[in-house]
Amino acid sequence: MSNLISPSLSSETAAPVEPLCAVAERLAADFARSAARHDADDSFVAENYAALASEGILSAGVPRALGGGDASIAELCDMLRLVAHGCGSTALALSMHTHQVAIAAWRWHHTPARAAVEPLLRRVADEGLVLLSSGGSDWVGGSGTARREEGGYRIHARKIFGSGAPIGNVLMTSAVAEEEDGPIILHFAAPMAAAEIKLLDTWRTLGMRGTGSQDIAIDGLFVPDDKIALKRKAGEWHPLFRSSRQLPFR
Repeated sequence: MSNLISPSLSSETAAPVEPLCAVAERLAADFARSAARHDADDSFVAENYAALASEGILSAGVPRALGGGDASIAELCDMLRLVAHGCGSTALALSMHTHQVAIAAWRWHHTPARAAVEPLLRRVADEGLVLLSSGGSDWVGGSGTARREEGGYRIHARKIFGSGAPIGNVLMTSAVAEEEDGPIILHFAAPMAAAEIKLLDTWRTLGMRGTGSQDIAIDGLFVPDDKIALKRKAGEWHPLFRSSRQLPFR
């Protein structure tokens, strides 16, 4: 895979002009100038995300065929390491987005789920979509409740450590549904602009205030059946975790 990225999110941009790590080093130098200020005044690194978007960093892990930078896992890890040298908060929040993009890209390359993840990857590349993860709340057992209704599920949950939440567009998350055969975990994407989703101003962690890792409250969001990406038994290991948990450590 190439480690070159385009300086724009548009799939119509001219040929890549700068290596991913070179872009990361250049941005890190800029981010370093405001890192202490963000921690001191408890503010999210919003302007850094604008720079990441304009430089194509947010779509670096998207396959080139879908408009992204086609970066490998190793290249993405190097990029995050370099960004962290300038601003740890930016790198931590960005890693949550990058992780979710990498999972979808791996599924696009290696599994029959290509058609399911392709629209999401295209939106990351074309629109600069920012993905959030609820990994701090969810593991094998999941969290939150999903009540069965006609045509789908009604979700109530509180997800912690939503790094990047102030600027995120989509929360990749899950909830627990009580079924006849026992509890199951539903995996789905929740639009952060939905009226049923609110950010709770809970994050005050010294040294990492700029990550914006707020709690995310979901109060009655309806998720249609056709928007449930995966159902699995609660408390049991699923092959999904091979990509979602092992990719960051490769």
